[in-house]
Amino acid sequence: MNRSELEQLPILELRKLAKKHRLKTGKKNQIIAMLADDFREGPAVSINGASQPKASPAPAPVSPAVATPDSESIIWPEVPIATSSVNGDYVNPPWLDELAGASKIGHVELMGPAGSGKTLAVHHLAVEQGKRLAIITADGGLRKRDLVGQRELIGGSTIFTAAEFAAAAKNGDWALIDEANMAEPDAMAFINGMTDRPNQEGSTFQVAGQTVEVHPGFRCFMTRNPNYVGTRRMNEALRDRFWTIEVPPLAGDSLKEMFKAHGMDEAYIKDAVFMIDTLFQAWKDNRISYQVSPRRALATADLVKALLDAEKVTTPCLAIFRKFFERSILTKIDAQHDIDAVSQIIETGWIALNADSE
Repeated sequence: MNRSELEQLPILELRKLAKKHRLKTGKKNQIIAMLADDFREGPAVSINGASQPKASPAPAPVSPAVATPDSESIIWPEVPIATSSVNGDYVNPPWLDELAGASKIGHVELMGPAGSGKTLAVHHLAVEQGKRLAIITADGGLRKRDLVGQRELIGGSTIFTAAEFAAAAKNGDWALIDEANMAEPDAMAFINGMTDRPNQEGSTFQVAGQTVEVHPGFRCFMTRNPNYVGTRRMNEALRDRFWTIEVPPLAGDSLKEMFKAHGMDEAYIKDAVFMIDTLFQAWKDNRISYQVSPRRALATADLVKALLDAEKVTTPCLAIFRKFFERSILTKIDAQHDIDAVSQIIETGWIALNADSE
């Protein structure tokens, strides 16, 4: 069978022929090249009812991206080297040693409120240990395909591009899933099946028809806030595969040190710490359902600095900071009753703070 005849066949038919004749490739042009050479001799074989010369099996080099004859070509991305500079300066929390120890024995879940340093702690530890770190954010509704990868059409051939999470599992890198309890059930089921044997061989997962072994050195870190709107209750079997660390909120002196580390103007720190502590206590007392994140204060300080710089004002303005800090918080709340409750607590808090300063 000559090349022009082979080129008329659909790719699926070509792959069947490649599998039949043990050709270790799934690429159309490679199959055609091998079969066109081999079909010049030998007894007849039927293809779609037509008699064609039969080929003897021909050895072919195995591409690193192709593990089996009937699988697609897979491109494995390189997981990025971890960096702790993505979220600013870092303050070592008291639970960092537990995180380091837990990462040596298996996978880790960090459970705590927003802005408590969960994500940055994993970045920091990965940098310390020289690890590559795949970052996956689940707050948009993480699906299994986001963890495995997807097919692409490149040069007329179907190529499967693996996700960084899958590459990390294959190579023994680390992976971080932020807000994991917002992920879809199929993603959680996929993670559940590949995290059962840390430090051991035996766990596998499927990528484009291939069975891929999970590297014993692979570590999966999950962060979650169990009280956020839109979160799901996580499967107990999955959680049982992870060492759980309850991360307390940054408060008081710890919060003050974090603000300093991020370069917040000293004039705003006292007010920011006071209000975040006040609102968190109100949340604990079930007076409000909104948890304020320290990020709101950091973002406000940056905004105020930009506004004052534009006006060429060099003196910090506490009144402007308070105004925009309150706005930054209230615009993150959807329910009107929560907006009213939080607004009342903030106004009362400023009054109390003013009285304390007099």
